[in-house]
Amino acid sequence: MTPVVITGLGLVLPCGDGIEAARDSWRASRPAFAELPPALGGGPGGACTAFNPAGIIPPMTLRRLDRPSRFAWGAAHQAFRDAGLDPAACGEDMAIAAGTITGGSEAGETFIRPYFERGPEGASPMVFPNCVSNAATGHLALAFGIKGPGATFVDRENGTILALEEGARWLRSGLARQVLVVGTDGLFPLLIQLLTQVRRIARDGRPVAGGRTGLVPGEGAQAFLLERREDAAARGARIRAELGPIGLASPLAERRDSHREALEEAVAALGGIRPERWIGGACGLPTLDEVEMPLASAHPEWPAPRHPKLLWGELCGVGGALVAAALLEPADQVLVTAPASGGLQAALVLERVESPN
Repeated sequence: MTPVVITGLGLVLPCGDGIEAARDSWRASRPAFAELPPALGGGPGGACTAFNPAGIIPPMTLRRLDRPSRFAWGAAHQAFRDAGLDPAACGEDMAIAAGTITGGSEAGETFIRPYFERGPEGASPMVFPNCVSNAATGHLALAFGIKGPGATFVDRENGTILALEEGARWLRSGLARQVLVVGTDGLFPLLIQLLTQVRRIARDGRPVAGGRTGLVPGEGAQAFLLERREDAAARGARIRAELGPIGLASPLAERRDSHREALEEAVAALGGIRPERWIGGACGLPTLDEVEMPLASAHPEWPAPRHPKLLWGELCGVGGALVAAALLEPADQVLVTAPASGGLQAALVLERVESPN
């Protein structure tokens, strides 16, 4: 199988923008939670308050973008710089795949509330283009001159894992020579209201894996530049990691035990691995924790998992933050398990991860 590598990384997270901010937070196990501003609905959460698009997104364009698109643009800008690649020079060789769970939702709320209050005249045509989940994908394609294939995945907590898998397939089939993969999500008042109403949010703002405490919502974006290893070597690119096997499995029924069996199947599809590090997707929500945590008992030879969502929040790029954390680990093989509350269960391996020192 053609080796696919990650040569660029860009991060917009509640702990701050860029790789260094994420690395500091990850090494110190420092949560990035605070009281959300009233504009986002209040309550505990990880908002990207430090995000600064100045000099990256043109001011007139910035006004028209929703939060997920802004974060995705910032992360993509970082990833191209990190990879030393000019996307505009790639033309049709560059593709884009994105994962999101909230993309389009913030704009949808902004669009529909004035309609309820004032009728059709209150619905702004300027907001409407952002009301679809693939808005960020379109904005990035236009911004960076990406002319190859494009796709957006909305699949509960694992949209970005699916985007990675699709991007690797495009590279191996020759549909593209470089693929920008982005995971992006943004918080908005109605989302916080819904999570509070259904009692999914941790009351004291401190989620605990397996503790049935509830999640803390987070937002942000992660961008990864994928290339075939031979192409990356030909242009002298630094390789952050090689993308190993990706396991995906669908539960046979909407039951917790069926989801757990599907995640075990996804892990089994990776082959007989013994990872040096394990990045898990537990977040304090039983529908995720109780799917993933039995793996620790089944594999006592593995290291204890570390959980990025306990530091940066749930949502926050639907699986992208897990892959980002794996790239920050100084190890030759890192396992990522990504349980989901519905749909596909996912697991993947990153090989020869670059030392962050």
